[in-house]
Order: sequence, then structure tokens, then C-alpha cells
Amino acid sequence: MKKNYFLLLLLILSAASYSQVILSLDDDSVYIDSIARVTKNTKSDSIKCLYSFRLSKLYLMVQDAEKSKHYLEQGNKLKAQFPFLNDAAIYYNSSSFLQKGDLDGFEKELLKANQQLKKYYDTEAFRLRAIILQNYGIIQQRKNNEKAYMKLLINEAIPIAKRSRDYELISGLYKSVAIIFMNTSEREKASEYLSEAQKYIERALRKTPTLAESKMETYIIYAENLVELKHFYDAKKVLDKAFSTLKDFPESNLNDSYYYSEGIYYAKQNKSDNALESYAKGIKSAEKHQNTIALNRLKFAEYEVLFKLKNYEKAKINIDYLLQNTPFIVEKKDYYNEMAKLYNATKEYDKAYYYSHKYNIINDSLNSSKFKTEIVELEAKYKKAESEKKISLLQSENEKAALMVYNNHLNTILFAVLSFLLFLTVLFLWIFNKNQKKLSAQKEINLKQELNAFESRHKLSVSKALIQGEEVERKRIARDLHDGLGSMLSSLKIHLNLAQKEKDEAITGVSNLLDNSIKELRNISQNLMPETLLELSLEHALRDLCAANSNVVTKIEFQYLIKKSKLSKTDEIMIYRIIQELLNNALKYANASQVLVSCSQNKDVFFITVEDNGLGFDMAESKNKKGMGLKNIINRVEFLNGKLEIDSKINEGTSIYIELKVLNENQENE
Repeated sequence: MKKNYFLLLLLILSAASYSQVILSLDDDSVYIDSIARVTKNTKSDSIKCLYSFRLSKLYLMVQDAEKSKHYLEQGNKLKAQFPFLNDAAIYYNSSSFLQKGDLDGFEKELLKANQQLKKYYDTEAFRLRAIILQNYGIIQQRKNNEKAYMKLLINEAIPIAKRSRDYELISGLYKSVAIIFMNTSEREKASEYLSEAQKYIERALRKTPTLAESKMETYIIYAENLVELKHFYDAKKVLDKAFSTLKDFPESNLNDSYYYSEGIYYAKQNKSDNALESYAKGIKSAEKHQNTIALNRLKFAEYEVLFKLKNYEKAKINIDYLLQNTPFIVEKKDYYNEMAKLYNATKEYDKAYYYSHKYNIINDSLNSSKFKTEIVELEAKYKKAESEKKISLLQSENEKAALMVYNNHLNTILFAVLSFLLFLTVLFLWIFNKNQKKLSAQKEINLKQELNAFESRHKLSVSKALIQGEEVERKRIARDLHDGLGSMLSSLKIHLNLAQKEKDEAITGVSNLLDNSIKELRNISQNLMPETLLELSLEHALRDLCAANSNVVTKIEFQYLIKKSKLSKTDEIMIYRIIQELLNNALKYANASQVLVSCSQNKDVFFITVEDNGLGFDMAESKNKKGMGLKNIINRVEFLNGKLEIDSKINEGTSIYIELKVLNENQENE
């Protein structure tokens, strides 16, 4: 069970780290507690569900299984009413298979989750798919299928991660590709991917529990690769970046690998004393953290420097340790060879012969297996060559027969082709002469159309600039209200509560008024830029909008008849503002008991219907009196090349029908 739990943690952190050790640097509890507070206080079930699933992974990362299970159960209770979260839950629940030791079941659940999430085109869906593909690739790597893992990273995981805009995730995937190249000694290719990994990790600004560790690990691996390429100046700059942070965290296990990279930096430049000092610090750190892999690397690197300095006694201690603590036969073979070199240097030829003999036994055994494999491969190639030779002879005979038939028909075909070409030439000249007469008239018509189109584009660009400026100002005002005035009102509320303890009734009234002000401020901020529209999707934002505007007098029913939404974020905001304005008008003027909001889509046309059973109005009078609300709606509809129809009669209600031309996310990016 411990082994499976360890693999589970490794897969959770796979997009951020290649190491088999869970890296630690700063305290992540503050970040996790802040997410827990948001989850507890939010009124939106969709956000509570999403954050519960995220918390289940975060607590599993810090090895708090009880809290992880609690938040996973909470997310599963809320997921049913949200299709995206219901599909995302497949991935979040897949870790249960690893806890049971069912790696095949875990692999199947990953593939199922990836397939289900292909229906969605928001950033969260792309982020989850990239992580799922990374985890699936690690499983293939553990099955010794490194080539499949590489293809999966380059062709699928990285392109999908880029659409998520999660720079830490993108950096981790680039780093994984670089590690594969480093393992095959393709250092130049590894350097290209590590350079990209560094660029993305330095662009990552969103706080996560693994961001600091990912950045340090990227620097350390990149520096090690630059040293192997003998780019010492660049390697030193990267090492200095890592040290500027690690010097404040002497207990971090990232120091294990940092001192290895620093040590080889000095060793490759023949600064042996500096190298040994770095290795000693790294060995001490790795022993404290029980990091066996890092400890073995450091011991062997230290041995190479000691051997070069002819300090054979200390060098022998390191090789003895490695022979006793290395389970891999291939590595033991190399250590036997090093031990033979040591005893040969000290002229203890009998011992040198003994270890050389042990090296040869293992080497011959490995080469024998390799030789047998090569024989099988050669035999298969020989049989294939013989079959291809017979096939080529048969093909040659068939080609001779076909050539004779071809020559017999060639003259006939050539004559028919020439006749047909002559006919086409005459026909083309006749059509060309006819079309020339039409072109002059058509050019004049086209010129008028181009002038009209230019005027329309100019008007549209002005409207677009105004609308985009309005959205930017809405975001700024919402942020200022929330961060500035909201904080001041909350602070004032705290002082009033302290004063209220003295039982002053006037202060109680002010406190109640302040409560209502804070609530109204939150409503204004939400209306300016809804959180669910940015975090999740248009459907969630509209559903929350309708629910928020429903009251005892007016019931708002919402229908979203779209299975796969591929709208750009600009179009989503525009549609949200149109429906928000329509609902405001209905609630303000219609005095209706029921309002229906319906959304549907056919290819690139998005349909909006808003109907109420209210007072209605005179259509003839409304044409002469257009308020700001209706003008805003008309401007946004024209911006999306749409159509607007209003059907209203006094005391019979109002129906509004809108058709909009929309772009999907891919078209917007283009």
C-alpha cells in the first residue's frame, strides 16, 4: 500500500516535477487555507464544487488523507447539476484506483476522463486534460515505453496545456521532455526544451503550492545540462538564480540536487576543492532527507574528483558504499570496473583482477542477451528481405504486361485529349468575351458595395472600441469596489461591532445600514464582472444571474439548450451583458410574475429569447423613445452582426428574439 500511495503522490505532482521525491520549499498551508475559506463562504454551488475537488488534491499532496476524502465527498455531492464538473469528477475520483493498487483501473479512468472533457473548451477543461495526459504518459514510461511518453507530451499534452494558459503546467511538461533527452545524452535538444521551461515558469504569476518548488527545480536541472554542454557562464547565472532563493531555505530537500549541479559546475572546470565542498553539503542534505537517488549521484560525483586527485582511500569508501546500496545490476557492473581501476592505481593487482573479473562476468552476460536479441532481429530482417525480393520480381513481370497494354491505348487517348483541348479553347474564348461585357457593369456595383462596407466597418469598429472600453472599465470599477471601498466598509463594520458591545442603540442602526451597504457593494461588483463567467462558463454565469434576480414577485426560468459550447470569451461577455440588460428592463418595467430566458445555438448563430407576462408596451411609441438600456442592447447586437425583434402588446406581455453571429474560441485566437 505504501508503494501505491507513493505512486499516487508522484502522479499528482507529475506536471510540476520529474523527481521521485516530493519537493518542499516554503509553507503552503496559508494558500490551502485561503482556498478552503473561499470554498466555505461562496454561495455558488458550482464554485464550491470545483474548489472542493481542487482541495481534495491539495490535501492529498500534503498527505492529509482525511481532509482530502472530506472535500472529495463534498465535491461529489454537488457535481450532479453541472455537466462539466460531473465529467471532471471522473479524474478527481480516479485516485481511488491507485489507493487500491489497481493501476489498470486508474489508466482506464484517465482515458475516460480525457474523452469526456473533450466536449468543453474552457481553460479549466484544457488544464485538466493536460494533467491527465501527463499522468497517462508517466504510466507508459513505467512500462518502458519512453517513445510513447515523448509523443504524448509533444503532440498532445503541451498543445492542450498552452490553451489552458497555466504557465507552471506548460513549464513542467517542457521539463519532462528535456529529461527524456538528457537520459539519452541528447543535451542540445534538452537545452532547447529547458530554455522554454524556464521562460514559462518565470511568466507564471498565479500562486500555487508547487510554484516555488517548480521554479527552483527548473533552474537546477537547466544548470546541470548547461554544465554538461560546457556553457559555464550561462550555467552560473542559472545557479545564482536558484541560490538567491534556496539560501533562505537551508532545510529544503531541493538543496540535494542544487549542490550536485554546483559540484559538477566546479568539477568540470578543475576546481576540485570547490567541487568537493559542494558535494559534501549535498551528501549531508541528501542523508538528512533520506534521498537515496540524489545521495548515490553525489557519492559517485565525489568519487570521480577524489580519484582524479589520487585520494584513493576516500574514493574506495565511496565505491564500497555504492556497491552496497545499488540494486541495479548495470550500475553495479560500472562500479566493479571503477573498483578495478582503483586497485590497479594502488598496484594491488590481485584485487584489481578480482573486480575486473566480476565486471567481465556481468558484461558478458548482458552482451550475450544483447547478442541473442540481435541474432533474432537479423533473422527477421533476412526473411523480410527475401520476401521483398520475390515480390519485386512478380511486380516487374506485371509492370511489363501493363506497359504493353498502356502503349496500345496511348495513341487513342492522346488524340481524344487533343480534340477535347481544342474544344475547351474555343469554349473558353466564347465565355471570356461574354464575361468581359459583364465585368465593367459589375465593377461599378462592387465599388458602391465596398464604400458601403467600409462605412459599416468604421461604425462597427467605433462600437467595438466603446463596448470593449466599457468592459475594461467595468472590471476596473469592480476591482476598485471590492478591493478599495469593500475593504474600508468591512474595516468600519469591525469598529462598529466593537462599539456595539457598549449597547449603544444608535450604533446598532448604523451597523445594520453598513451591513446592507456591504451586501449592495458585493451585488454591484458581481453585476459588473461575474466571477462564474471568468472561472467556469457562460451557462453557469447565466444560471446564477437568473437565480439572483428571481424574487417573490417575479420567477425567472432559465433554459440553456446547448450541449457543446465553443464561444469565445468576448462573445460570452457580450451575450451575458445583453441578457443582463433584458432582465433589468423586465424587472424594472414589466411588473411580470414570470420571465423565461432561453439560449440555443445552431452552428455559428446564437439565439436568445426573453419572454414575460407583464404589462407590455406600445410598439409605435417605443420606436420614438429608446432608453439607454435598449440602445446598449442594440449596439451589442449590431457588434455581433445580429438581429433584434421585439413583440409586445399592452397587458399581454413582451417577447424579445435575438440572433447573433458568434465565433468559437479557435477562431478568436486566429
